[in-house]
Amino acid sequence: MSVLAATSALFEVVREIGESDCEELGTGFLAQPVNALTSLAYVVVGGITLGIAVRHRHPSLETWVFAVLLAAVGLGSVAFHGPQPGGARVMHDLPILLLVVFIIAHDVKVLRPRGPSAWAYFVPAAVLSTGVMLVSVDVGAAFTGAGVVTVAVLEFVIYRRRLRPLDDSRRRRSAVMIIAVSAVAGATWLLGRTDSPACDPDGILQVHGLWHVLSAVVFGLWWWLALDVGVRRADNATSERRSPAAR
Repeated sequence: MSVLAATSALFEVVREIGESDCEELGTGFLAQPVNALTSLAYVVVGGITLGIAVRHRHPSLETWVFAVLLAAVGLGSVAFHGPQPGGARVMHDLPILLLVVFIIAHDVKVLRPRGPSAWAYFVPAAVLSTGVMLVSVDVGAAFTGAGVVTVAVLEFVIYRRRLRPLDDSRRRRSAVMIIAVSAVAGATWLLGRTDSPACDPDGILQVHGLWHVLSAVVFGLWWWLALDVGVRRADNATSERRSPAAR
């Protein structure tokens, strides 16, 4: 194969890496500047969750892992839309799958409080997911899609059974907020595809970039509802039961 043909083939591979996300691929360090920079929203939200947890109490291991995974999603997305090194798609897709697996493990534990710990579900599932993703990114992406559907089902069941320690009004407001933001985020994902009528490859406003921001907010809201507010209210309830004044 000639150098010219090899260069052309390499360019085609790089072009295909992010072409489904509408924004025109440039030749600079950030191939898709808007999509790359908005990916930092995941890092920011991950940092905010840690900051809130530190302010209220020492962060739990779950919060640390959640924040690290969310930051990894952001950095992987920056690599995918930015410099696009070798393995960029795995760097992009794997953290997303692991974050989805983490949420599933937590929700299963909520539904089965007397069963194994969430880590007993998460660790083997994470190892399996990593292996699948390294063997075939396409199969890993299919796992992610199935995982997202599973999360939606588990969250609905948890909501219906009132398994999070929140009063009814707060529970309803939180559920409505997450559902609303998730719906808008899902719409931006669809509208941000290359074949969408809303796609403007050269535009400064990239709908896929908006997807990055809104989906990061959804993850932050889930943490607030499932790991922060829920844990603090459960701790407060336990303290009240143990307090002599509460007897």
